[in-house]
Amino acid sequence: GVASFRYGTQADNAVELEVVTGKGEIVVCSATQEAELFNHVRSGLGQFGVITRATMKVRPHKPMVRRYFFLYDDLDKFMADARMLMDTDRCDFLESWCVPAPMGFRTVGSEKQTFGEWFFPLHLTIEFDPASPPDDAKVIEGLSYYRFTHVEDEPIHDFAARLDPLFVLWKLSGYWANKHPWMESVLPWESGRDYIKNVLAMLPPASLGGGHILLWPCKGTTSSVPLFMRPPDEWVIGFGILPGVPKERIDMAIERLNMASEFSEMAGGKRYLSGMIHFTKEKWAAHFGEMWPVVNRLKKTWDPKGVLNPGFILYEE
Repeated sequence: GVASFRYGTQADNAVELEVVTGKGEIVVCSATQEAELFNHVRSGLGQFGVITRATMKVRPHKPMVRRYFFLYDDLDKFMADARMLMDTDRCDFLESWCVPAPMGFRTVGSEKQTFGEWFFPLHLTIEFDPASPPDDAKVIEGLSYYRFTHVEDEPIHDFAARLDPLFVLWKLSGYWANKHPWMESVLPWESGRDYIKNVLAMLPPASLGGGHILLWPCKGTTSSVPLFMRPPDEWVIGFGILPGVPKERIDMAIERLNMASEFSEMAGGKRYLSGMIHFTKEKWAAHFGEMWPVVNRLKKTWDPKGVLNPGFILYEE
């Protein structure tokens, strides 16, 4: 999420869980009680138990936020600035994505195909008390953005609901009703850079169908959840292709997205398992790596009859 570079994943912030296992048992677990179940039901994809209650860490927040809107035309500069912002602890939230500027049609083989140039919006957000607002000059110092387009203050509760207007727009445009075969990966910082450039170069702007391309810069060290599989790097970047596809184009879209998924694994990435997943047993073994024997053992321990989310993960016999 937009604060994971500080606080890790939502699963990292769980303190205690109530879980109904595949055996029908109700188990309360934490880092000190039934720790194995606690450690693996988090990011466990519903394979070992259903979480029915969660005690989460909370923190005090300031009443207002100031949001800075930047636009980048160069991925290298964007990534350098994102890393600097995280490393210097300059902001509370970072949010970014890729947007195409359609350039028309070009010849690809014997066909004409839409193409575009890609830009990278970056939203930097800081919590503050009205009596001591951020120093704008210090916030933007040293950044190599293409455009600094906007800054505004708003109550933090409005910030938490900032995506609501987007969902309304999706419904009005028809995007909401389309198919959503989303593909997301967490990539090593350096190889992820080349992967993102190559994928964007091959992605026609019209193929998104009103969707968007997610960028998620993050520290790779903020999560300690065993089954949140990620590259073992100090810095990682998430990348997600989130299209809205009309049903008549779904087969072609899935083929391209599966190809992007394959390329992300070749770049050292790990799939973020929230969207479209077409994994063979071998792919699951590769995804979990050294945790694969543990995953198989836990399934037999906590869900021996396979009643939880059957058929998603293809286990060893």
